[in-house]
Amino acid sequence: MSRGLLPSRARRRSWAAGASLTTGLLVGLPVWAGAPASGPSTDASAAKPSSARPSGKSGVWRTLDPDACTPLEAQDQARLPGSWQPYLAFARRCELTAPGGRPEVALISIFTLAYYEGKPDNTPWEQFPTPLLVDREFRCLGGLSQLFPWDQPAMLALKHGRWKEGVPQEIRVHVDHPAVSGPYDLPTLRWNAAQRRYQPVGKADAAECPSLKS
Repeated sequence: MSRGLLPSRARRRSWAAGASLTTGLLVGLPVWAGAPASGPSTDASAAKPSSARPSGKSGVWRTLDPDACTPLEAQDQARLPGSWQPYLAFARRCELTAPGGRPEVALISIFTLAYYEGKPDNTPWEQFPTPLLVDREFRCLGGLSQLFPWDQPAMLALKHGRWKEGVPQEIRVHVDHPAVSGPYDLPTLRWNAAQRRYQPVGKADAAECPSLKS
């Protein structure tokens, strides 16, 4: 991968250390392309309620802060499929926590900027496994079609809210893409309690979950 496809070295070092990156988008092609759908703004404030607050805690939206994501513990690493194994050191757990509650749902994603930090300029883009949504027992609840927070050349912003019993009933992802077509939103993920899966709005079926080890 040429240096022109990556942020500046200072920005890459910042992300590798867990700092936020909100500018310096890249030029290239994403691994996946999402269908446009209505979604949130690109506010990147750290896990704070949206400025537009519906009445009641269940209606508050929070923005997922990449800085709050943590490396996977060994037992969680061991449960991921083989396609994740080369990237385990760069996989992060991002809790989707209701205000004042305990986390019931987490996003598991590979932080690709950390992966490419220090690698040669011509390192190719990998076919990374896409993010998973899991519960407290690490059972798959669904996933995203693009990497959070960076899926070359786009940056993703994720909002979650409308909780019931600590579970966000909706997850919205805004993709800030530098292409001529501009930013877009992934289909909203809505919780289906009967199936215990996040269902993309407007699609008949949720994305298939990989087989996680028990």
